Amino acid sequence: MKKQKTTKKRKITKKKQKNSKVLYFIMAFLIISIFASGIYLGYLLSKKETKKELKKYENTLLTLQKKINKLENETKKLKKTKNEHKVINSEIVDYKNSEKIIPPTIKTEPKKIKHNHKPKLVIIIDDVSFKYQTNLIKQIPYKITPSFFPPTNRHPNTTYLAKSFSHYMVHLPLEAKNYHKPEPNTLTTSSTYQKIYNRILYLKKIFPKVKFMNNHTGSTFTSDEESMKKLFKVFQKENLGFVDSVTSANTKGELVDRIYDIPFYKRNIFLDNIQDKNYIRKQLLKAVMLAKKHGYAIAIGHPHKITLITLKNSKDILKNVDVVYVDELNKN
Repeated sequence: MKKQKTTKKRKITKKKQKNSKVLYFIMAFLIISIFASGIYLGYLLSKKETKKELKKYENTLLTLQKKINKLENETKKLKKTKNEHKVINSEIVDYKNSEKIIPPTIKTEPKKIKHNHKPKLVIIIDDVSFKYQTNLIKQIPYKITPSFFPPTNRHPNTTYLAKSFSHYMVHLPLEAKNYHKPEPNTLTTSSTYQKIYNRILYLKKIFPKVKFMNNHTGSTFTSDEESMKKLFKVFQKENLGFVDSVTSANTKGELVDRIYDIPFYKRNIFLDNIQDKNYIRKQLLKAVMLAKKHGYAIAIGHPHKITLITLKNSKDILKNVDVVYVDELNKN
């Protein structure tokens, strides 16, 4: 089934590419035709042909020009549609709206972060779905916390991949404002407590080592206090912690945690909203400075090749912090 969908997508992509090539070929042919007609028109003028002949070729030129203008407009529309599709279906809109550096949430004793030694830094990689991603993560020479998508037809092997990690999280899909391709079984503000409970219970069963979850997208869900209360009530009952990815400045995570008092942390900085090595290193440095100031910090990145390779080669930035798994934050 998956192969059929992949083949279908490839065929659609090839068809679009073919259509685009055909449009450009027709445009080129028409331009050449106009040029040739122009030469012939000049020839007629030089030969002092009749006004009737001249009028005929003038009309031909006008018709060809109209066709070219029409094809150019169609090409522009295709490009515009493609670009709009990229923007509409990208969660990066929410991420960029909340990419500011966020101070860590320091709880009162006994849950205050213990930092008798080096400051602690948690580096979470969201959206982990495929083997090539986990292979790159394992090459990073310090502790990285992968956050795995629940399995779907598009990425069916996440539970299998998680088995090879001693520490991991589940990347829980929640309803978003600016993301219109939600994962299957995304929890929404209309989800009942029982639906949320059944979903979390199922994820615990298929990811037996999970201790923390964090939200995938979720700008709408996390901004809704009643929805977050339902979710945190389930986490409290099932002894789970939550890392708020802070995809919305209006998240109610910290407010609701005052009621349910679960293991709770906030994302402090995104590493790779811009996929550039120098940018990622600067963001990582900011995370280190935040950890030194507050005792700990949480940075979130994504399994882009540039992100994982940059992290692999950034031991120099991390030499003065203790990079730990998220469930080790409150340990000595």
